[in-house]
Amino acid sequence: MLGTIGIVLADRTGFPSGWDSSIALRERVWLPIVIGIAFGVASAILDRFTGLTALFTSMNPGQPFNVPFPGSIAFYAGGAIVVEVLYRLLPIPLLLWLISSLLLRGRGQTQVFWLLAIVLSLVEPATQELAVIRAGTEIAVAMTVIHVYLFNLAQAITFRRAGFLASIIMRVSQYMIWHVAYGNFICAC
Repeated sequence: MLGTIGIVLADRTGFPSGWDSSIALRERVWLPIVIGIAFGVASAILDRFTGLTALFTSMNPGQPFNVPFPGSIAFYAGGAIVVEVLYRLLPIPLLLWLISSLLLRGRGQTQVFWLLAIVLSLVEPATQELAVIRAGTEIAVAMTVIHVYLFNLAQAITFRRAGFLASIIMRVSQYMIWHVAYGNFICAC
């Protein structure tokens, strides 16, 4: 239901539809895959450098870092869709519509979008990454917050330029590297 509301409002606020013929396949599919993979690899490298996954598992004994393979493929692909609805598809078009269409009577849509993209991209890192901050981990957490923030900002931009499907593809690609490949086969945490 939330996704449906987001889709209707995205259409009303100028976001491309899922299969908008004016968006090239390269921009809708291939570029998001490449960006998602790049962020996934960067996530794994950053974790190797910071050790935050090991810290998380030590804080939650007996709780695995990831869903085990092969279930992780379907779990994280589905999770990517849920996360995208909650972080982008509903809040950005809804707030953009409320602010620029209703409050500002059709003005300032571009400026309001950028404000929302900048602010809402902080939600995931603030709610997830800051949970593991402990004395001595401040720099590692700050680096991870910046990384996750930049990923979310890239997704908001991709959503605006190429539509919601492109944003989902980007997150699924990142999750396949970060959660599935790294989380199940490389990370011994």
